[in-house]
Amino acid sequence: MSGVRKFEHATLRVTDLPAAVEFYTEVLGLTELEERDGVVYLGCGLDENYDLGLVEGGTGVDHVAVRAPDEETLDEYESRLGEAGVDVERTGGAEPNQTGGVRFELPTGIGMELVTVADASYHHPTRTVGDRKRTAPVDVDHANLASYHPDRDLDFLTEHLDFVVSDRIEGETGFTVQAWVRRGDFHHDLGISTADNVAHTLHHLSFEMAGIDAIKAFCDDLTAAGHQLELGPSRHNAGSNVFAYLWSPGGNRIELTAEMATVDESAEPGVRTITREENTVSSWGGVVPTREFLEKGS
Repeated sequence: MSGVRKFEHATLRVTDLPAAVEFYTEVLGLTELEERDGVVYLGCGLDENYDLGLVEGGTGVDHVAVRAPDEETLDEYESRLGEAGVDVERTGGAEPNQTGGVRFELPTGIGMELVTVADASYHHPTRTVGDRKRTAPVDVDHANLASYHPDRDLDFLTEHLDFVVSDRIEGETGFTVQAWVRRGDFHHDLGISTADNVAHTLHHLSFEMAGIDAIKAFCDDLTAAGHQLELGPSRHNAGSNVFAYLWSPGGNRIELTAEMATVDESAEPGVRTITREENTVSSWGGVVPTREFLEKGS
């Protein structure tokens, strides 16, 4: 991932590893980089770093990772987290093209990591890795986590990891229903959505596409391959990004996105209060999310 975005990668658990690898490579267009210790590592093909890891067994998040600029930053957060009583594991070199890492869990048990990577160069469409398809995503974009206690996870991200809240949706009594946080300029690197099941850890993993035309072309290819969208395309309220959602073989929801807004560092967080009946998904209207979309994760 290029340095302008801070989200680096995700490793997801899947119920059927061969079917998931086939979908992400043959349909989504990712490049298989290597397999190590039961994990298949895939990339979008515009740098040497991996964007998605897949491992057999269940569904949801094994861990998500955010990029740190250097080892000194990893040392700083390792110390801060340790002082706060968080169990921390140093993981440098444990994954492809990763030079350093600090792994820990959010309060609800979701695995997370801060990493440094070997390839920090910017993306160039004529310098690709492997047999990259032209229709492949540009990059992994963000993860929206499913949390059974969003306020605990949100407080942890802002207090211990210096994330900034871009937008937050609260219920009528003030609890967090959804939140979107960033470490860079883009509206969100991570989202947090209320989980309807304490076992769920992921609402969706998002991939950046080159634009809405690329999303449209992918949807045609998706249908030709025998799959269907769950929701979209449309434009989100939070982040103003264009979206389309689908369930992938292996049991996890993914999003295709483009045109994510950037946020000035001095901007105040947006806060909205909603009832459960309101449609907060689309700013265009005309796209009504099902209760399953709002509440089901993996």
